[in-house]
Amino acid sequence: MVIHMDWKKCDYPRNQIRRAGKALSKGDRNVFDEVKAIEIVDSWRAAHAYPLQVVANNLRSRTKDSDIIVVQRLKRLDSIVAKLKRAPWISLYDMQDLAGCRVIVPAVNDVYAVSDAYRKSRIKHKFHHTDDYIAEPKPSGYRGVHMIYKYHSDKTPDYEGYFIEIQFRTKLQHLWSTAVETMGIYTGTNLKAGDGPTPVLRFFSLMSSIFALEENKPIVPDTPINRKEIVAEIKYLCNQTSILGALRAVRVATQDIARRGVKARYYILALNSETHIVSISEYSGLEVELATREYTVLESEGGKLNAVLVSAASISELRYAYPNYFSDIGEFVKMVETIIQEK
Repeated sequence: MVIHMDWKKCDYPRNQIRRAGKALSKGDRNVFDEVKAIEIVDSWRAAHAYPLQVVANNLRSRTKDSDIIVVQRLKRLDSIVAKLKRAPWISLYDMQDLAGCRVIVPAVNDVYAVSDAYRKSRIKHKFHHTDDYIAEPKPSGYRGVHMIYKYHSDKTPDYEGYFIEIQFRTKLQHLWSTAVETMGIYTGTNLKAGDGPTPVLRFFSLMSSIFALEENKPIVPDTPINRKEIVAEIKYLCNQTSILGALRAVRVATQDIARRGVKARYYILALNSETHIVSISEYSGLEVELATREYTVLESEGGKLNAVLVSAASISELRYAYPNYFSDIGEFVKMVETIIQEK
């Protein structure tokens, strides 16, 4: 595969990437000031676009005749910085989820079938490890299977060893995860990392256990093992708090799709959490450099604007894979409403 001239390469050596990460995690301005550190992080992240595209294309070719959806994304800058501060022992250079593919499948059996098939395939990328959060759910309630690879190609040595994360989720697990992300966006908290009001965090861990029971898999730690007890606690939280009302309030947003007459491969989703308007900008496969630059500009604006650069086959697939950016969590809300009606 020939690299198009628009594919980004990192402008900084390994030692500067590590130092930039430390500067952000510890606030050490003696190493780099924040502006320079962010510049280095952005260059390092952008350089992952090519190996990510290679892995995503391979996954799509293996699943193109099925109802499996494959999308890809570069990690948001604010998420990178938050992770470095939350876990300062992590080196930016060795961060494994700067570039990730999301594979959404119908059921749990499909998670293992598709991930195992990929693991046993003849790809040249180097398998690093698997995290099975279905067998052992996170305390937050997150469930899914993550596989970490190191990119390898004799033809593109500039990207040798770059980490790529592949997330395999069922539709039910994806529904839960995007509901959490949506609430996090509108409340300005990082619920995925355990940052937020205790009742909200508890509500989502309980909902995840309900979904785990439906998939006949292990429940979330420190939640009841009996469905009736889980439902009773969910009812209590919904009666005592405004959680359900908040979910209902954010499930519809306006779309503004910036059509440019291109065959889109990349999209920037920018959600304003005050106006509930999401703007979608499209870029062709040859405009990844332009998309990355404009993504960086949007991220620098901060405030109520929450942006992400992703790749998907179509707008409809994009909406399915990233419903949190459309506040499209109506299905999750309906499931909560059904659960709290149980006797």
